[in-house]
Amino acid sequence: MDYLKLATIDELTKRKVKSLSILGRKIGIFKRDNDRFFAVETGCKHQGADLTTGKIENNVATCPRHGWKYDLLTGRCLNHASPRLRKFDVKIIGKEIHVSLQPVNETEE
Repeated sequence: MDYLKLATIDELTKRKVKSLSILGRKIGIFKRDNDRFFAVETGCKHQGADLTTGKIENNVATCPRHGWKYDLLTGRCLNHASPRLRKFDVKIIGKEIHVSLQPVNETEE
């Protein structure tokens, strides 16, 4: 699996999410309370709104447009029948955050 450096730990010290676009995909890198990191697709499956601009609480993101809720750890939509958000593997190398280019749950539904 190929990885790309997308952030540093210092970038996520004050703000617990970094949103970016890589290879045409909107990806968010999130810092959990236990100082662990995860990466997930951040475009709502309904109309593509950026989930990082909505409310994020207890690892649940609420879409700012129409209120769709996603569990960011599993990618599952909690209040509508919807495909999962894609998740990406994260590796920490020194103070750098590297994210896989291939989603880890590409075949899950």
